[in-house]
Amino acid sequence: MITRHVGRDNRPSRRTVVWLIPVLLTAHNAEEAIAYTLMRSQVASLLPGPLGTLEARLSLPVVLQVLAILSALAFILAGGVVLRPRLHAALWLLLALEAAVALNVVAHVASAVAIFHGYGPGLATAVLVNAPFAVYALGRARREAWVSRGAWRMLAVGGLFLHGPVLIGALWLAGRRPG
Repeated sequence: MITRHVGRDNRPSRRTVVWLIPVLLTAHNAEEAIAYTLMRSQVASLLPGPLGTLEARLSLPVVLQVLAILSALAFILAGGVVLRPRLHAALWLLLALEAAVALNVVAHVASAVAIFHGYGPGLATAVLVNAPFAVYALGRARREAWVSRGAWRMLAVGGLFLHGPVLIGALWLAGRRPG
């Protein structure tokens, strides 16, 4: 039986929300891994220019490793937040990761419409799980002031940085390795 940690008004505790971030990201990464494995030949032919070139350089094992590493890093970060609750930088980084997940939802919907003309790897969990949870988690973090106002204002920048240059750079570096 699963024990649920709840706060004063029957909401999940902050600790539960913190752990749900990597759990739900991992569920999303699992969907992406399975769908990407099944759709790999279609994905390569549909992606535009530089993304298609990058994708073509990535072997399936490398893509799966990147997804697994991302999930593992999210769990390590959440563990750091739980073990060191006064370490505000770790909490901010975890919330920035959740902001990146929210941006990823937009990217999945846009790619489903513009590139795949239907389902693309990760779309279901992005829309059905990640979008509502990101609204809840980020909204709750803002209402309860989990980070300072200045730090809050920088979450969008952090999310953009993680979803943009960090993710693309990680994939680019992974594509340079012998796969």
